[in-house]
Amino acid sequence: MNFGWVDTGNVFLIVGSIGALLGLGLAGYGISVWLKRAKTITTRLDHYVAAPVVTTSTLPARQIIPREISGSLLNRTIIKWFNKILHFLGRFTPEKMAVDLEHKLTIAGHPANLHAANFYALRFLLLVSGIILALLINRDFRNIDRTSLLLGGLTIGLSVIFPGVWLKGKVRSRQFEISRGLPDALDMLSVCASAGLGFDQSIQKISGYWETEFGRELRQVTQEMEMGLSRSEALRNMSDRLDVDDLSRFIAIIIQAEKIGMSYAEVLHSQALQMRVLRQYRARETANKLPAKMIVPVALFIFPALIAVIIGPAIPILMNLF
Repeated sequence: MNFGWVDTGNVFLIVGSIGALLGLGLAGYGISVWLKRAKTITTRLDHYVAAPVVTTSTLPARQIIPREISGSLLNRTIIKWFNKILHFLGRFTPEKMAVDLEHKLTIAGHPANLHAANFYALRFLLLVSGIILALLINRDFRNIDRTSLLLGGLTIGLSVIFPGVWLKGKVRSRQFEISRGLPDALDMLSVCASAGLGFDQSIQKISGYWETEFGRELRQVTQEMEMGLSRSEALRNMSDRLDVDDLSRFIAIIIQAEKIGMSYAEVLHSQALQMRVLRQYRARETANKLPAKMIVPVALFIFPALIAVIIGPAIPILMNLF
């Protein structure tokens, strides 16, 4: 009986201690919340109600000296030196090649902020790296075999081909993205024109709404018109920058409609409908090309597996027969 009473008293003591600790914690939390709220109310009152404090001190204001060194150590050392090397090598870019590369990089949207000189320098450095790697592979001139020669030639070939293939891929992907988003943008332009907005205001509205490649190009058209270029010149500049057939045809029709005084809403609506029909035809064309493209993977991967599954169990029987 005394043993149970002692256990019950210990339980009551533990529960009471826990309750006291919880009460103290809640009280502290309530006081902290009340102090924060009072501080917030006081700050708001000082900001909106209290009169501004006028300082009559004649001491000169302390000038804050900006930090002269900015950026990480990598940006200030290795990347800076690498950019200087690219700038030096870019001076030797042939003029005709520079014009062609700049046009392709403009269509691609200047990936990694690359221009013609920088891209030419990068391609040259990659070629030099490929040649050095090929020499390292074939460093033992006395025991050169066909495998090392093949690897060296493959390395040099990849270093020559890779930059052009990469740039063509960037150009095609950006052109495809712009042509795919063109019907939606034309629908939005048609809706804006039907609502009473002018063509310039419609372009400005769409450029602020669409965070896509075509939306950014429309934003650049708006900026060029704000700088003083005419609408037709700004649209032609966009057509030359992107080199997309659908967009070039649309811009030509818009410029022609401006000359003869046609309604922009009707032109935009008809062009949006035509672009959607063209996109459907292209999707069907891509789908019709898939069976022909599937022949190679089917012949390489599926047929050998089927032949192994079908003929494999019969091979031991045939071996025993012969």
